[in-house]
This record gives sequence, C-alpha cells and structure tokens, in this order.
Amino acid sequence: MAISFPGSRIMTPSKKTASRCSPVRRRERKKQVTRDAIFAVAQELFNQKGFDSTAVEDITEKIDIAQSTFFNYFPHKEDLLVEIFKKKIPFLRKKCRDIVSTDDPIKTKINKIFAVTARIAAQNQEITRAILLKNLSSFSNKEYNGLFFDDFRQSLSLIIEKGQQQGHMRNDVPALKLATMLEGIFTLFIIDCLIKKSHGMTSQELFHRLDLSLEGMMKTEGIGS
Repeated sequence: MAISFPGSRIMTPSKKTASRCSPVRRRERKKQVTRDAIFAVAQELFNQKGFDSTAVEDITEKIDIAQSTFFNYFPHKEDLLVEIFKKKIPFLRKKCRDIVSTDDPIKTKINKIFAVTARIAAQNQEITRAILLKNLSSFSNKEYNGLFFDDFRQSLSLIIEKGQQQGHMRNDVPALKLATMLEGIFTLFIIDCLIKKSHGMTSQELFHRLDLSLEGMMKTEGIGS
C-alpha cells in the first residue's frame, strides 16, 4: 500500500522514459550474448585445433558474426586467449586456498597443490600450452608473465612459511625462494608434456622429484609428513 502526503505527487517513470531505457538494456544484453558466444566457441576451437591453428575467421564463421564485430570485443586473438585463461584462475585460486587452509601435513598439502594444478592444465591443454609459450617468449609482457603460476607459487609459499614457523621446514632459505624451486620442477613437467609433447616426465616422475626436493627442505626431526 502506497503512503502519500497531502499535496505530494508520486513520481513514476513515464512510458517515454521507459522506452528510452529499454533499447540500451537490449543492446547490452546482446553484447553479452555475443561475448559469451565468442568465449565458448574460441575455447572449443583452441582446445580442438590449438591456438595458433585457429584463425579469427574460424571463430566468427561458427558464430556467424563479422570479423569486425570480433575485433570490437578483442583487438587481438591473444587478448581473447588471456581473457579465457583468466576466467579459470578463480577456480584454481579457490582450490589452492582450500588446500592451504586444511590441517593436512605439509607434504600432503604440497602434493595436492601440484595435483590440482596439473589436472586443470590437462583439462585445458592447448590453452595452457599457448599461455606458457606466450609467457616464455614475452617475459616483459605483464599480461602473460606469471599468469599461470602466481597463485600456485603463492600457495606453496604459504604452506612452506607455516612449516617453517612450526619448525618442520628449514628456515635458512626464504619460503618464497623454496616455493620458486618447487615451481621450477612443475614448470619442467608442464613444458615436457604440453610444449615438447615428449611425455618424457611422467606424473610418477614428477611426484618423485617433488618428494626428493621436499626431503631436502624438511628438517630431520618432525618433518610433518
């Protein structure tokens, strides 16, 4: 029930005002639909054909839009690649944070961080491969630099730092430096599998190397394993 006061008028949007707003909302919805379609088709084609083998024309033909429309949303194909990968980061970040916050032993936590990151990379092989190649060839480009490993490294550093505080891990080396050393092992594994595609380092070998590295980082007493 509306409450009114003597002499007051309840102002309501006129039909003319509403009609002016409606086309704007429709255009925004249409833009979002087009953007979502570009994302979905590009991700599918990148994973099927590879990033380099997928042309902008392949994407626009499948959606039935003009190439000029594509470039209204993304100035370059690489910009689309980065945006697709960025959408996956929150999921990885949440998984890593959940692992860090558990009461699991240190080694178990680190193994889980490795496993979940490897699984996400495997589920998006061609996209991950393209991002890593761009990262390796564009060290000065902030869009690519650290895009894949920032949360991975930070999570490892938090686990190691807590282990140092508890007296389980050596503290003569900063936690971030130890985390970066472990990151190097994982990077070699990803490069071997996704870039070289040689499969020379199996997942079993990856975790064997990880275990050897952790043995050197843990204190002999109360290793927290």
